[in-house]
Amino acid sequence: MRLTELEPKWIHPNIFAFKCPHCREVTLTCKNVPMDFQRQWEVFDKEWGPDRWNTLVVGTKDETAWSISGTDFSTMSVSPSLDASKSGHWHGVITNGEVS
Repeated sequence: MRLTELEPKWIHPNIFAFKCPHCREVTLTCKNVPMDFQRQWEVFDKEWGPDRWNTLVVGTKDETAWSISGTDFSTMSVSPSLDASKSGHWHGVITNGEVS
């Protein structure tokens, strides 16, 4: 599956969001800098509205940051893998725009 099929969008210069490849209902996030949850919360509130996002969006651990190559979702690669399995969602990789 291609990342572009999962409605990806940049919600902050350092965070992009996309639909979970498994359920396609919940939104997963990925960031390239460490960011505490309070700051993530502020970004989510701005993007999705106060308290509306809290059951629809999976944030990331404060200290977690990925290496994200490029800003074009059709060719983007992210490492290491993204793991939202603790919340019951996808764990996998994005390589050259391909989600697996």
